[in-house]
Order: sequence, then structure tokens, then C-alpha cells
Amino acid sequence: MPVLLCLAPTRSVRAREPTVEREATRLQALSVFRHVRDRLMSLAMARYAYDDSTAPVRTRARSGGGWALLFWFAIAAGALGFAGYVFLVPYQKTMNALGQRTTELAEARATSEAAVAERNRLKTEVSRLEAGSKDKEAADAKRRGAADALGTLLKTSVEELGAAVSVDGGHVAVSFPAEKIIDSNGIDVSDAGQTALKILAGALKKNGGNARIKALFSAALPPKELRALFKTAGEMSAVRAARVMSVLHDAGIAPDHLSTFGEAEKPVHPAAKTKKSAPPPVAPEHVDIQIDPE
Repeated sequence: MPVLLCLAPTRSVRAREPTVEREATRLQALSVFRHVRDRLMSLAMARYAYDDSTAPVRTRARSGGGWALLFWFAIAAGALGFAGYVFLVPYQKTMNALGQRTTELAEARATSEAAVAERNRLKTEVSRLEAGSKDKEAADAKRRGAADALGTLLKTSVEELGAAVSVDGGHVAVSFPAEKIIDSNGIDVSDAGQTALKILAGALKKNGGNARIKALFSAALPPKELRALFKTAGEMSAVRAARVMSVLHDAGIAPDHLSTFGEAEKPVHPAAKTKKSAPPPVAPEHVDIQIDPE
């Protein structure tokens, strides 16, 4: 009966205890179990001593002692089950929660690491693009400065020979009227043209750069005196560009710094013809050279 008095308060207190005091409840249950165990052992020893001293009446007392032993065994089993319940159920819940939390933390860590790796990759890419942009801006600024210097030099030297010099976007454009540098045969470079091209070649060698001679693509007929040699004005323009490039090469410009490029003729839309309207003027022929500073 003392054991029952200990168990009853324990269960009532267990219902009112907060979760943080479960460990104390478990220790109390273990204490009850030990008490029951010690009680059973003492009863068993007393039983054996009693049987030895009262052998004649052993048969009569066997029935009552067996029930008592069964009763105390049931009490011990109940205490042991209660202690297991108090300890194992919260432990299992705690382990499940811990496992779930560990999985969530691992997933969060993997997501964070992926985000950090992506951020680092983007930072590297942005740094590379910024460096490339700065290098390009520096190169463009250097090219524009070289083009301005070369344009200033050519304006003071070849404009007197009839050339028009302009600087745009880091490029220098030199345009000669055809009659200023092309011979009377309409193909070769004249003596005055060779002089002007040698001056241009000297400035190009001094400042560095590439010269590109424009050949105008045109389906129009060439001048009458050249129609026996060329079918179109475009063929005549290509031959003139080749002759100009040859003169620049003879003046000391390396072949890998010389080239020709084609450009389509811009269409001319004449005004509506009337009886009083005059035919549209024909644009004068030019030999255009584009210089790209290094």
C-alpha cells in the first residue's frame, strides 16, 4: 500500500508538469521502480526464511504468498512501463524533430552555398566586363586622340592639294577630287596625285595606322573615253583604287596596312521632270581614303 500512495501522486503531478520537467518525472519513476524492486527482493527473502522456519504449515500459506508475489510483480511491471513511457515517448519525438530540423538546415545550407557560388560567379563576370569596358574605352580614347592628331597633320599638308580631311569616330577620311590625283587617261595616278599620296604616306608612317581605299560600286556607264576598257563605273573605280594602293605601297606603307573596300553608290532620286526642270546634277568623282589609327 505505501507504493500505491507514491504512484498516485506521481501520475497526478505528471499531468500538470510542463514539458521542461519531464526529466525530473523520469528520475522519480526510476526511483519508484527501484523501490519496488528492493521491496520484492526483501519479500522474497522473508518468504524463504519463513518457509524454512514453518515447514509444517507451508502448504497452507502457499496460496496467499503466491498472490502477493503476483501482485507486487504487476506493480513492478506497471512502474517499469510507466518509466519507459515517460522516457521513450518524449525521446522519440525529440529525435524525430531533431532529424527533421537537421534535414532543413542541410537544405538551407546547400541553397546558401549555391547562392554564394552564383554571387561570386556574377561578381567575377561583372569585374571582367567592367575591366573589358574600361580597356575598350581607353583604346577608343587613344584611337580618337591619334585620329585627331593625324587629322590635324593632314589638314595642314594635303588640303592645299585639294583634299578634304575629316575626323569622325576615331577614323580619318581623306577625299581627293578625281581630277586632282588621277591622270588624264582616267586610270593611273598623276604626278600631282603621287606627290599628295606620298605626303599622306609619310604622315601615316609617322603616326601609324591602316589605309583603306574605297572602290565605289556603280552600274552606271564609265566616261566615254573609257567605255572600251570598262563596262561600268564600278570597274573603273576598282582599278583606280588598286592604282592608289600601289602608289602608297611604293611610298613605304606595308602591304598589311593597305586594303580596299567597296561601297554601293547612293541612289539619286531626281525631282519630278517638267518641261522647265533641268536634269539633276551629277556628283563629282572622288577618290576616298579612310585611315584607321593604331
